Order: sequence, then structure tokens, then C-alpha cells
Amino acid sequence: MVDKIEGHNVRDPHDLHGKVEVQLDQAAEELTRRLDGNVDYQVARTAVSAAYRRLADQARVHNFLPILAARAAFQSLTHAA
Repeated sequence: MVDKIEGHNVRDPHDLHGKVEVQLDQAAEELTRRLDGNVDYQVARTAVSAAYRRLADQARVHNFLPILAARAAFQSLTHAA
């Protein structure tokens, strides 16, 4: 949802958070497929969320964090196995 304040487009931060959660869900689903079902979806989702939080703490730009979090989670899960 985009509102206008003093002529500027302003996005609802709750809407942005919801979109990130959807992206993290999709990343976890893809990660589960890539790992041939050897990792439960919830384990993948937890790994993706943890990676996202770690990256978000230091990131200046958040646009690609869900993708980067998925890659980091994939690496951590494949090295742990």
C-alpha cells in the first residue's frame, strides 16, 4: 500500500514486512526442494530467517536480503549435513 504525504509516496512498513515474510517463505520452500527433501521445511525456514536477521543487522540496503539469506542458509545447511 502506498500513501501520499506532502506529495511523496510513502509505503506502509507493515506491507513491506509482509512481503519480506512471503519471500522468506518462498526461499525456504526452494531450499527444501534443492536439498531433495533431506531438510524439513521448518528447519529451512528457521535457517533462512536466522540468516536474514544476521544480514539485516549490518545491511544498508535490504532489497536483496531474502536472496542472500537463502544462499547463506543453503551453505549452512549443506555444510552441517
